[in-house]
Amino acid sequence: MTHPTPTLAHPRAFHPRRLHLLSAALLLAVAPAASAQSAAQTISGGTAVTAALKTGADVNTAQANLIKAQAASRAAQADPATLVAGKLNAKNAETLAQATLRGAKLGAIQNAIGAYNALLEAQENVELQTLQTQVDQKAVQVAQVKLGIGNATALDVQNAQNTLSGSQQTLADARAQVNLAAAKLGTLSGLGSSVRAGSVITAPKLGATLSGLQGNLSALSSLVSAAGDLSSAQLTVKLADNDFTPARTLQDARTALANAQRSADTAGRNAQQALASAYQNAQNAAELLSVAHSREAAAQKTYTQDAARLKSGTISAVELQSTQLTLKKAQFSRLQAQNNVTEALAALSVAAGQNLTGLGGTL
Repeated sequence: MTHPTPTLAHPRAFHPRRLHLLSAALLLAVAPAASAQSAAQTISGGTAVTAALKTGADVNTAQANLIKAQAASRAAQADPATLVAGKLNAKNAETLAQATLRGAKLGAIQNAIGAYNALLEAQENVELQTLQTQVDQKAVQVAQVKLGIGNATALDVQNAQNTLSGSQQTLADARAQVNLAAAKLGTLSGLGSSVRAGSVITAPKLGATLSGLQGNLSALSSLVSAAGDLSSAQLTVKLADNDFTPARTLQDARTALANAQRSADTAGRNAQQALASAYQNAQNAAELLSVAHSREAAAQKTYTQDAARLKSGTISAVELQSTQLTLKKAQFSRLQAQNNVTEALAALSVAAGQNLTGLGGTL
């Protein structure tokens, strides 16, 4: 969650009646949301990931397939009637099932993080749009007062009202997006559609180097599958390379081996390229987060200064509310940047075949 935005400093010292009415409006706007939140189940990002790993269909299917492949491989290795090719294929199937399970878990982590972040942003966007609507409501009131004393036109009031109508529609849409995001996260985690996101996920610093990750891609299911096909093709050539096997059979086996080698090489290049792209994205996300933090700090400083100016009587409460909205927007942008970092790490985890998110434990 973003840090709470400071409230106006000593508002009653300046415009007690107007600010009292504004405070009452704020309480009325916030109360229903607070009541709804209390009825919901608030979870952390870690809880969402753990639940997704436990209940995810892809993970459970991959787990069942691994158990089946392990049993088949044990039986093949222990059966004296099973030939060497059958033993190798069974072992390759087991190894691929292990890689597939790992990939399914990494995919579940990525999906859960994405869904959790989407819900958190939707919730925070409701707060942002609520404040935007309050600012626009005040703008309408100001325009109406100015119209009454001849300092604004009817068109000015109409324009302010149109802006308010747009903000109210955006707020309504933002509230609807919370329900949609909650339903998606609830489906992925098995926790139901009443879930609400708690605090922002704290992403670990990316400590692994690109070269280090590139040297450990062999556990990716695509590479395991290609390696299994290659080893099977190599064995086929070995079994056909003798005096009692037709030359055409050996030639076909060698052609198949060449094809398998090309496929393995292509899979390796694709994995390297995907990893390099994901790694660059993770680095970029971290850099953009630093920029977002700086902008938030600047907005916070401006708000603090304007709060002091309000106290000294050099600006109005309306002007401070505008500064408050700017700060809220900066906080929301920082939240999005934080979420982008965790999502980039999740994508990098999928590309690298290892968990770099800090969530979900050892796979």
